[in-house]
Amino acid sequence: MLAVPFLGPAGSGKTSLTESFGEFLAEKNYKVKLFNLDAGAEYLPYTPDFDIRDFFRVSEIMKTEHIGPNASIIRASQKIYEMSDQILEQMKKNLADFILIDFPGQLEVFAFKPTGSMFMEKLQRNMRVCGIFLLGADTSPTASGFVVALLMSMAVQIQLGISLITVLHKSDILKSKQFVGMLNNPELLRKNIANIEQGGVINDLALDFLKIVNNIRPAVRVIATSIINREGYEQLFDLLHEIFCTCGDNY
Repeated sequence: MLAVPFLGPAGSGKTSLTESFGEFLAEKNYKVKLFNLDAGAEYLPYTPDFDIRDFFRVSEIMKTEHIGPNASIIRASQKIYEMSDQILEQMKKNLADFILIDFPGQLEVFAFKPTGSMFMEKLQRNMRVCGIFLLGADTSPTASGFVVALLMSMAVQIQLGISLITVLHKSDILKSKQFVGMLNNPELLRKNIANIEQGGVINDLALDFLKIVNNIRPAVRVIATSIINREGYEQLFDLLHEIFCTCGDNY
């Protein structure tokens, strides 16, 4: 069993990729279960095998606890951890090959509050975990923007203490596929920031950040993905399958 949390900024495409990649895995004859832990979701394109909204919703927390929307989202994250034993019990009960977990869109609330790392720690004590961090191509359309997004991915990995595969999602909207090639070529990325984008202090900062990324980030490819044509799904599957097959039967 491999738990795959989908993480990323709001609007990066976590929910749509959860559904689409789940269908892809099922077509390969793997048993896949979908868990929705986003209590603020108004609509899901898939039918979850576990839905946190059956127990509480952000809108209900606002009404019953008389707090604002942001405080309600934080409270929802706390309640997820309070229910962690029950959630883990349902995961083990399903006996799936892959459990795809659709996490809340408000990344900062889950990733940078204590309950988020505590939940992930408990999850890792019970099963293998490899997260997928989504960088939306529509929110990281420049080289410097991509560097900042990579720093965010690294910060989440450190904070939650889990392995992460980074994907550039919604790649179909990119006007040039050269950008995708640049993502896994540090020198080309550096030249693009230095020569093409507007110069000045911002560029200097981006170049300094890139040095940090290259020094710390493991040599793992960033995968371009899209639900339109399933671009990158095979590469993503290969990385997850490697983890799935080589971790042993310890759980």
